[in-house]
Amino acid sequence: MIIVYSTILLAVLGLASGSFLAFAAEKFKVKADPREKLVEAALPGANCGACGFPGCSAFAKAVVKGEVSPEGCIPGKRTGTPETIKKIMDASQEKLDEIWEKSEENPDKALELLQGKDSDTKKKKSKPPSKPTKEEKEKYESQLKNNTMASAIYGVLPNIDCGLCGCKGCAHFAIEVSKDNIEPEKCVPGKRQNVAENIEKLKKMEKTEVEKLINETKGDPGEIKMKVNNK
Repeated sequence: MIIVYSTILLAVLGLASGSFLAFAAEKFKVKADPREKLVEAALPGANCGACGFPGCSAFAKAVVKGEVSPEGCIPGKRTGTPETIKKIMDASQEKLDEIWEKSEENPDKALELLQGKDSDTKKKKSKPPSKPTKEEKEKYESQLKNNTMASAIYGVLPNIDCGLCGCKGCAHFAIEVSKDNIEPEKCVPGKRQNVAENIEKLKKMEKTEVEKLINETKGDPGEIKMKVNNK
């Protein structure tokens, strides 16, 4: 009987301890600041890297910490992203907690609540540009073999296939630029990598020089980029 009573007592104590710990955790838990999620929701979501960060999430964290300006999101300038982020950062913690709870912690819904249905500052968030399918990527990359200039241009691009230029990947963009169908400045991530300047250098080169560049580098983008940067 002693063993039975001991077992029951231990079970009761375990249940009581578990209940107390659960209550304490709920009572004293620190609420997460929703600013980071809201800022990320306000961004285009292209993960293009033009801001200097590996993706929109990393940029959002840096903005909330005050390490960078919202103006650093180059694609977002077209859709009023900096203004939206400013509104998020200027909102009181009480206001943010309220809309975060109302939205059931859904960043997009919370952002709508913060901006208000009739707000003049409310901007329709643009859809992230679509990345090329595997088939599209392979199709245009195969076409580079017959276009020396396009191959060289492809070598100086970021090669992240973000789609912000409106093309189906960097290979497609390189081909269109080589045909003068699109301006090099359309490469948004390339603004921090001197892409437009490097393409201009390539276009000033003789055909034999470009062919020599491709042969020497074996078409390796890293090697091409380094050689063109040093010209």
